[in-house]
Amino acid sequence: MTMVRKAITAAALFFLGTLPAHAGSVEPPVACEQCGMDRSAFAKTRTLIVYADGTSEGTCSFQCAITRTRRHGEREVKVVKVADYVSGKLIDAGSATWVTGGKEAGVMTSLPKWAFASEVEARKFIEKHGGTVTQYEEVLRLAAAEADGASGASHDHHDHMGPGSQLVFNPAFGDDIYHTHPAGMWMASYKFMHTNQRGLRAGGTNVPVERVIPVGSQYGFMMAPTAMTMDMHMFMIMYGVTGDFTLMGMANYQENRMEMLMDMGMGSSAEPPMRTSGIGDTELRGAYKINTYLVGSLGLSIPTGDIKQSFETMGMTFRAPYDMQLGSGTFDLKPALTLNVLSGDAAWNWGGQVSYTNHVGKNAAGYSLGDNVKVTGWLQRALGPGATWLRLAFSNTGRIDGRDSEIDKLLDPVMGAPTPDADPHNYGGQRLDGFIGASYAAGPISLGVEGGIPLYQYLNGLQLKNDWYLTAGVQAMF
Repeated sequence: MTMVRKAITAAALFFLGTLPAHAGSVEPPVACEQCGMDRSAFAKTRTLIVYADGTSEGTCSFQCAITRTRRHGEREVKVVKVADYVSGKLIDAGSATWVTGGKEAGVMTSLPKWAFASEVEARKFIEKHGGTVTQYEEVLRLAAAEADGASGASHDHHDHMGPGSQLVFNPAFGDDIYHTHPAGMWMASYKFMHTNQRGLRAGGTNVPVERVIPVGSQYGFMMAPTAMTMDMHMFMIMYGVTGDFTLMGMANYQENRMEMLMDMGMGSSAEPPMRTSGIGDTELRGAYKINTYLVGSLGLSIPTGDIKQSFETMGMTFRAPYDMQLGSGTFDLKPALTLNVLSGDAAWNWGGQVSYTNHVGKNAAGYSLGDNVKVTGWLQRALGPGATWLRLAFSNTGRIDGRDSEIDKLLDPVMGAPTPDADPHNYGGQRLDGFIGASYAAGPISLGVEGGIPLYQYLNGLQLKNDWYLTAGVQAMF
């Protein structure tokens, strides 16, 4: 009976391998047995390993197949079948015409590897996409070297997928580094982002609270913030429309808490913390792969965050200051350009991103937040299934244009409670932040954490200074 089952299995595998592959119709298994990806979505790169004992394993790519066989070196491989790039039919990997390199990014590899049943079709591919005809033995050597470069590294669904590809997929959990997904693939993520502010600063100089309150002090305010925490729950989903174009949507929920001191002429005392919370602005974004290394993207921020949050003090209700509101109140344009480079062994990643936020017009309250330019760069290293990185981020944010007449009531010296963050001139500035982070990937799931501190702050006017940052997140590909 065992021999009969083996014969039936072998015959079925041979028959299925002769059929053209279409999404949802590839031979079992559905999921790659190395990384968990849907093999039907990668019908043109899928691989089937047939062992001498009659069993088989399916992967989404040749690179995953090599990693799989190296992990199970005790099992004798009878044959490796790989999809023909043109028809999607399974062919013998050893007799295929192989093309390596070129402009079309591969699957699960930093060096694309494509198999063709016909050398003529391989030459046509090279004319259009570039690359080199490569002997099978050399393809095996290159795949093995790549597996050695990041042994055990899990994979993501970036166009440069491969060992160490989690580097390209997410160089920093603490920021949005834009990339593209393969056609038909999804990614969902959740991030918890915490920012801690403590102490006051004007320009590049720290300012003791005694110089801010009471009314007779240097700055002459009645109330002053002393610390603030901002917690954001960020949700994002991405979908690869084509191999070069990806759509994404982001939504968030915010929780803000500010500690304050009040002086009523008899010494300062702590006020009950000011709190605001709710849904923030929503962003839609498209990302386009310009070439192997560059991705351009454009985001549109939709003003779903409330800009009329209020608080109580001295038995009266006031509109909360600008930094306690939940959104911009305007439609914002957010272009970005991202550079991502992998080392030849896929163990290192470096890159950078420049982005701009333009607040179009003024909101219903009569103001617009200052435009922002941000530049970030990173260096990342794969460590087996994990990765670690260092990152620097510089941002330059302008002052608020216009003012909210309701927030202005806080500045009334008689009926209000004058505080620095009710003045729109006390917003924006320049900041350089440093970060260190780590991530761990298990199949299609990645976990990450990143912490940071400001290295330089020059603030417009008197405002709270940043103290430290923490981001933790999880993301899944399917």
